[in-house]
Amino acid sequence: MESLVAAAINGDEEAFSELIISIEEDLYKIARTRFECEDDINEAVQQTIIQTFKSIKNLKEPRYFKTWIIKILINKCNKIYMMSQKNSFIEYDENVINVEFNDEEKIVSNMDFYNIIKNLNYKERITFTLYYVEGLTTKEISKILKEPESTVRNRKARAVGKLKNIFEGGVLNEG
Repeated sequence: MESLVAAAINGDEEAFSELIISIEEDLYKIARTRFECEDDINEAVQQTIIQTFKSIKNLKEPRYFKTWIIKILINKCNKIYMMSQKNSFIEYDENVINVEFNDEEKIVSNMDFYNIIKNLNYKERITFTLYYVEGLTTKEISKILKEPESTVRNRKARAVGKLKNIFEGGVLNEG
């Protein structure tokens, strides 16, 4: 990946396209932690790609490309979110979950990751996703979110605890 990043920094548009293709699914997953609306998700990803293309020559360390683009994405998501809040009179309840707990087999087959993490607040969702889905370290997440590593570790543990309580309360205690 670093060689593609280096080529993209030097103006190779094909290398840039390959980079984006390789990370696009990850960008979508991260944006999905902030938004439910496909239009908002796609807008955030698109704005991120445009900003990355314009700014990639400023990236000093190719090995930090993924961390750098995720940081851009989170900033774009926050900006879109803030704009939508200014233009909306409908409140969004991020604590609503749409999963019904009827039987374990149905849960396993129909469980949607995004419905599960809706029970977490945004900072818990993004921390959980960056750590467990994207495989970033606590230190990398700390840099992206501009927060102390201890905050990231505590938030990650809190998110896991909440999800464990939901899972145990909704699934394991039924049978």
